[in-house]
Amino acid sequence: MIGLLELDFFGLVLGVVTHLPAVRVETLDPSFDVPITNVTAIAGETVTLPCSIKDLQDYKVMWLDHRLKTLTLETRRIIADERITIERPHISDWNLFIHGVELSDAGKYMCQINTVPVKIKYVVLSVHEPPTIIPELSSPRKVTAKEGDTIQLVCNVTGVPTPTVTWYSRNHDNMKVVGYDGMVLQIRNISRYCDDLYRCFANNSVQPSASREITVTVQFPPEIHLTNRKIKQRLGKETILDCKVTANPQVYSAWTKDGIPIQNNEKFKIDLYEEYKNTLILSLKISDIQESDFGAYRCEAQNELGRDYQDTFLYELKPPTPAPSTPRSTKRTTTTIHEYIFTWAPGFIPITPRPDYHSKDRLQTHRLAPIKKPQGKNGQKGCISPMRNNLYVVGLLTTVCLLIR
Repeated sequence: MIGLLELDFFGLVLGVVTHLPAVRVETLDPSFDVPITNVTAIAGETVTLPCSIKDLQDYKVMWLDHRLKTLTLETRRIIADERITIERPHISDWNLFIHGVELSDAGKYMCQINTVPVKIKYVVLSVHEPPTIIPELSSPRKVTAKEGDTIQLVCNVTGVPTPTVTWYSRNHDNMKVVGYDGMVLQIRNISRYCDDLYRCFANNSVQPSASREITVTVQFPPEIHLTNRKIKQRLGKETILDCKVTANPQVYSAWTKDGIPIQNNEKFKIDLYEEYKNTLILSLKISDIQESDFGAYRCEAQNELGRDYQDTFLYELKPPTPAPSTPRSTKRTTTTIHEYIFTWAPGFIPITPRPDYHSKDRLQTHRLAPIKKPQGKNGQKGCISPMRNNLYVVGLLTTVCLLIR
């Protein structure tokens, strides 16, 4: 009886459970963190293409390249390219590693989940490359041109992104810009002043940049310049004749006299030294100058492009002739002196006193005593009285002084 009851209860419970409505469990579909990612790499480096998935469940993950070629399945590499690996730093990461990335690796990659429909995350890979100058397609490092020619200097450059090329020329040890953004620098009607060092500089913001130096040599015929066209010097002395020769190339230069090249000897000495680029100084020293050394001297130069010459003349410098001296006159100028003789005969001068003149001491008028004539020696009478001599001398001196004035 009890056994029957237990069976009935079990059947009742089983029937209840069997007839309960079914409970449906909702599951989440796999998803990517972001739908698309852009990645930039430098050629030769290792690049990571990220792919992070949530709620993958039992689905499978595949990587395809930009050519739709399957690279990996799960963590297995499908292709033979050993540069490709899968790295999973976290359980949700399915990152694709490319070691030594190349320019050909650039493109759109797909991280794919095999759901229905298939879910895809795109990773766009850009591969940059620093500038590179291709020597075989560029101008040689040394270029030679003739004056008046038109030349082209070429720098063939590769790189990603496309590099810009700037041209420089050296100016007194400084570089100045002569051309922008072009692989070809053209120089029309080139002159000797374009003879210089040129440099092309390529840059695309990816290091290192690239550059190439090209030396341009311009050839031109000789030009002669003389410091002095006429020189004077004395016999027995020495002098120096300087000649400036500008040419490229410097092939032949010499001093000549009467059409004969001058050689170094006891009388002549030639020195050659460089003044600056493409310019030489040809110095001729002439010692112990003699009569035969005077005349025309020619400085000449020649190369494959032309010839030039100029003459200078050496003259004798004679010592100065002294000016004739003017003889001094020996004639003496005489001045006529007129002599005048004054004579005076002394006599008695009567003096009459004033009638109103009175003196207590003198009541009588006085009279000058006559002047006695002096006696000569031994009592003789003189030829000229003393008074007469005095007047003669005074008159003579007075006349002389007046004539001299």
